[in-house]
Amino acid sequence: MSLLSRHRLFLCLSAAATLVPAASVAAETKVSFAIPAQKLTSALMAFSQQSGLHMAFDGKATDKLRSAPLYGKMDTLKALHTLIGESGFKIDASNPNIVTLRASTGKKHGESHDPDANLTVQGHRRSSLQTKRSYAGVVDSITYDDLSSLGGGASSVADLLVQLPGVTGIQDGDQPRYVSVRGISPDLNQTTLDGLTLATIGDNGGGTRRVNLQNIPGELTGQDNIYKTFTAEQDGGAIGAVIDMTPRSAFDYKGLYKYLDAYGVYSTYKGAAGVNKVPGVSPHLAQGVKAVVADRFGSNKEFGIIASFRYQKRIRNSYKKWQDTNYYYDNKGNPVGGESNNVPDRSQGWNGLNAPADIEDGNYSNAITNLGGSARAEWRPVNSGFTASLMGYTYERWENSTMDHTYLLLDNPQVWNQTPTSGRELIYRSASYVRQDRWQTNSNGVLGNIGWHDNISALKLRVGYTWEEYQNYQPRLTAYAYPKKQGMYPLYGDYQYNDNFATLSNVSDLGKLTSMKYNFSQLQQYDDNAREGVTNVRLDYTRNLNPDSHGFGFASGFEWRTLNVTDQMNYKDYIAGGDASAYMFTPNFKPPGTFYTLPWINMTSFPWDKQKLDIPTSRNDTLSSFYRYKEQLLDGYLSLHYKWRHSQLIAGVRADGINFSAFTPQINAGTATGKITKNNGGYLNPLPSVTFVHEFPHNLLLHAAWSESVGRPLPSDVAQAQKINCSDDAKKGAECTLSRGNPNLRPRRAQNFDVSLDKYFDRGHGVFSVAYFDKMIKDDIYTLSDYQILNGIRTQVTEPLNANKSSLMGVEVSIVDRKIQGPWKQSFDLSANGTWMRGRMNYTSSAGTYKLHQLPDQPNYIFNSSLTWHIPQVRGAIRATFSYTPKYLTDPASNPWQNAGYGQLASLDLGAWHDITDNIRFKYEVYNLVGAHRTYTMGDHLQQISEKDYYGRSIYFEVVVN
Repeated sequence: MSLLSRHRLFLCLSAAATLVPAASVAAETKVSFAIPAQKLTSALMAFSQQSGLHMAFDGKATDKLRSAPLYGKMDTLKALHTLIGESGFKIDASNPNIVTLRASTGKKHGESHDPDANLTVQGHRRSSLQTKRSYAGVVDSITYDDLSSLGGGASSVADLLVQLPGVTGIQDGDQPRYVSVRGISPDLNQTTLDGLTLATIGDNGGGTRRVNLQNIPGELTGQDNIYKTFTAEQDGGAIGAVIDMTPRSAFDYKGLYKYLDAYGVYSTYKGAAGVNKVPGVSPHLAQGVKAVVADRFGSNKEFGIIASFRYQKRIRNSYKKWQDTNYYYDNKGNPVGGESNNVPDRSQGWNGLNAPADIEDGNYSNAITNLGGSARAEWRPVNSGFTASLMGYTYERWENSTMDHTYLLLDNPQVWNQTPTSGRELIYRSASYVRQDRWQTNSNGVLGNIGWHDNISALKLRVGYTWEEYQNYQPRLTAYAYPKKQGMYPLYGDYQYNDNFATLSNVSDLGKLTSMKYNFSQLQQYDDNAREGVTNVRLDYTRNLNPDSHGFGFASGFEWRTLNVTDQMNYKDYIAGGDASAYMFTPNFKPPGTFYTLPWINMTSFPWDKQKLDIPTSRNDTLSSFYRYKEQLLDGYLSLHYKWRHSQLIAGVRADGINFSAFTPQINAGTATGKITKNNGGYLNPLPSVTFVHEFPHNLLLHAAWSESVGRPLPSDVAQAQKINCSDDAKKGAECTLSRGNPNLRPRRAQNFDVSLDKYFDRGHGVFSVAYFDKMIKDDIYTLSDYQILNGIRTQVTEPLNANKSSLMGVEVSIVDRKIQGPWKQSFDLSANGTWMRGRMNYTSSAGTYKLHQLPDQPNYIFNSSLTWHIPQVRGAIRATFSYTPKYLTDPASNPWQNAGYGQLASLDLGAWHDITDNIRFKYEVYNLVGAHRTYTMGDHLQQISEKDYYGRSIYFEVVVN
């Protein structure tokens, strides 16, 4: 069988081809097909994927022909006859491994008298189940498909990953931005593209390690893998997971491939757009487009290029409500501990009831624009063993937003008529502020690799530079009014609790409340500029580690990486105290659930150029906001493999070496001196690992793994300067807030133990999996919110600290079946998974030592599911995805009753698609179908809601052309 020929014969490997017994052809198992009429080459490749059969055919001949449409449930050979129609091919199923299409004698396309004379092998992307089965450890994968993947038009990698077991999406408004895996913070995931680490500025220049997967489009990647067990071949800086994204390849396709998706977006919540005197945020039918094109060229099609592009602009309005501070009274209505030291202490007479200290409403209008693209060039010369590729990408996201925020601060000398759900308090202060943000995030990268392999060995060099930039311009105005200072005291507010959330139900004199005179208390502008760049070089060598290899093999290599992150905020603080009356207005808008509207501030006509600059405050804020962090990693590893017929053992060690320098502004008595302090540090940790897998009869696989890994401190946690802020806007019972970094943080050190059992069924299209995991974490890092008396002032102090110890254990259960056959030629794809977790953390604060029963960012359980109903009668499908996460802790406090976290969230999304013609498909998607609210919670059991966010529903209509 020649590999060099005038024609090329393609071997199309389906998603489950390696798992399907040859006897399935003879048995003529019935399969559900959905293949529109198209070029016969691509139709046969789709047939191979859907049927699970190996296929061989003459690619040059099939390029000239079109297939017949194929829909419904039928025997595979009968379906193949229908698909090829009167093309002149004969089906040869005599070979138990390959179904071959042979040209009939005398046909124009069958010039060769020897149909086996011209064979070339080509494969397409492996399926997610095939990846899961072939990997020795524990991995879950998802594959992006242009025609059937949903995600609101602008689907991102985050949209895809939240469907996998043990994954929680951390929201940015109405979309996931980050993901946590098995209850571990996103900062403890190692996120790579083609094996190279990505740069990230984290939260708005915050210097974290979490990668914003909302900025990475689904069409950039072919398959995304979440590795939950670790070997020496992987970066040691992951406790949650290694998330590796595989770039799409032109070699996934035989030749020219093109795809275009144009869509419109409608958001159901309109908010107060148009009444806040800020143009450009009125709701409208937004739009977007994305495209992919790929082709191969050269005498042997050894060159390939693939490019993608996307654009989206939409309005995302929302409203927000807060009640995040409480007062505590005794049975006589007096504050427990006094007004300045109010605490929920039963021993001091607290009656066990909460009363609100604040009632707040906010209207948020946001215009979002996404723009970017990628391109990848590849070289795979035939029979040389060499491969090479070079890719680049750039994606930008702009957000122009306006927040109109009003709140009432209540006073606590006394409470009247208090019940578990209601009461009356004095109104102390009315506040209104407006801020505008002009966020811009740019994510960029240039990645290249060159490799060589033969039948035994493989060598691969990967080099990349990625960088991410963040800019924001924010002007902000705040105005306050005090009833007592204007002769309107006492002014009473009646509150009610519904679903553990307090709102104001009545005001003793609403006219007085809304007619008060406001004065400016804060006038500020700032520009924020943050940038992180990552240079990455890694070289890997493997021997005797091919999929069909047995006996001894090994992998070795090294990695060098530098990280450089800088953040600088330039402040302009102005002298406050002036009359704000000329800039106040009362819009014809009532926040949902509110019976009144406080005055808002009109920023559009505010004369910034006429304000007097507060030079000392501006200088101090600017100097103290700077930080810079440089890190260098140099790692080497050795991994030994031994593979039997049904078992494999991997044992290795990785040396994780880190050196860093943190540049921090000097602060003296709360004032920045203008000098920079440099702190150096580093460590070297050996990280051993062992992985074992055994395949039992009846497609039953056992995986067991143990490894050590590290969780590196966040750049901002190490390099952030001490910054104190004292203003009328301080909350939670503190007059000032103080935040500071901790250059003495030790890296986390985790021991990870995993065992899983996978049962494959339905000819490899389905798997049922149960996994147990256990992590013991030494020197865990958390951010403590503490309250201290500094210079005689009650101050809220936040600082990253090392915990005494932490642990996490859990169980994952998942089921996937891609080929459930139903009546009337229907078929279904099912994916459902649930994860139960239990965490423990011991930490010490100024108030004592406490034991948490869950880790920060760790829910007690997670549930994700997806069901797709394929309907051949309409040449389409319907898909529903559902996820549920209960409330969980994010920020432990020195006093447990001040703990903060996320509330429960149940999300249901619905999508559908159907083919209009052979090349046009319509897609429909509704996000947040049930209108779920994102909530934030507080309390020792997170029992009280502190914030509600509502974004409404988003409806997408897409036209896909391929």
